[in-house]
Amino acid sequence: MKTLTCILCLLGLSIAAAASEVKEEVLKIFAKSYPGAQAAVWSETTEGYKVFFTRNNISYRIMYNEDGDVRLALKYYDEDNLPPLIVNKVKKAYAGYYIHSVVEESTESSLNYHIILQNEKKIINLKSDSVGMLEVESKYNKG
Repeated sequence: MKTLTCILCLLGLSIAAAASEVKEEVLKIFAKSYPGAQAAVWSETTEGYKVFFTRNNISYRIMYNEDGDVRLALKYYDEDNLPPLIVNKVKKAYAGYYIHSVVEESTESSLNYHIILQNEKKIINLKSDSVGMLEVESKYNKG
């Protein structure tokens, strides 16, 4: 039990140390934007900062520039969080497949969904824009 406590303390210190290198203004913007964020892990990049965290059972990866502006936001979730318009178009076009997972990718100029579909024999990676225009990115046979 003492070993586990020690490991958790060291982990907490390393996360706090990484966050202390992030500009205070960026941390304030993050805290206002994502109240309730859990297990935030920060790292510095050449363009600014990236943070990984979870909130409401959704995983996030956010890239900030030095001024605290979001450059790229990725959300990882399942079908339940995909907009109904997109779900409907996917289910209609790909009957016999189920939605395994979704990565929502947003920037200042775009919003795209990367959707992984599966059935017994195949895996399909789809890309959808915000209005449901679907494009196959790749297909694989299950082996």
